[in-house]
Amino acid sequence: MGLIPVIVVLFVTITCGLSSRAAVAGDSVRITTSFDVKYASAVLRQVTHLFSAGFGAAEANRVDQDINGLKPDQPKVWQFKVQYQGKAELLEILARMDDLGMIDLDFSASPDAAPAVRAAVDNYLNARGH
Repeated sequence: MGLIPVIVVLFVTITCGLSSRAAVAGDSVRITTSFDVKYASAVLRQVTHLFSAGFGAAEANRVDQDINGLKPDQPKVWQFKVQYQGKAELLEILARMDDLGMIDLDFSASPDAAPAVRAAVDNYLNARGH
C-alpha cells in the first residue's frame, strides 16, 4: 500500500470518528436548573435512580464533592457513559456556582433520557417549594 492510500484511510477514519462524536453531542438535550447548592447532593441522587449503570451513588458523591469545592464562576464539567433503559448513552453535567451559594446545574442527556432527568430534578425541587 502506498503513502497516498494510507493517508486517505487515515483521513476517512478520523473524519468518521469526529462525525460520530458530533452526532452524539448534537443529539443531546440540555436540562438547565438553578437552585441553592445545599440541594445539589439530593438532586444528583435523584438522577442516579434513572440509570442502571455509569452514574450511581459513587459518581454522584464525587460530583457533589467537586461542586462543594467550586469557586464562584468556576465551571466544571463531568461526563459519564451511562445505561438508560438498556442503551449506552452519554450524560454530561455542568456546574457553575455564583457568589450567593446558588448553583447552575445543567444536565445534557439523550432525547430519550432527558424527560426523565427533567422530571427527577423538578420533582425533587418542587417538593421543596422551589
